[in-house]
Amino acid sequence: MNVTMNFHQIESTPAIKEMVEKKSSKLKKFFNAGFDLKWTLSVDKGGHHSHTILAADGFTLNADSVKDDLYKTFDDVVAKLEKQLVKKKSQAKDHIHRQRPEIQPETETE
Repeated sequence: MNVTMNFHQIESTPAIKEMVEKKSSKLKKFFNAGFDLKWTLSVDKGGHHSHTILAADGFTLNADSVKDDLYKTFDDVVAKLEKQLVKKKSQAKDHIHRQRPEIQPETETE
């Protein structure tokens, strides 16, 4: 798991970094191999904004959250990513287990 953090109009603190790492570790259960997670944290008139991009083998997921509390945005983003990963996993499982139609061999008539 490779986590990168970008801060816009907000100061980077060890507490924020620690909380992002802790929340990001919840996503490990969905992967056997590694994945990249990019967090962009910012503050504007609307409140605290967290945008996350998760890149793994062959797919990319995005999640956004805007709330009054920065730490609540972490929970919201991770919940959204977990929901997307569950959906992705079920789609992959369905694709693997779907039955292929049997092809009837052609019989030669002479």
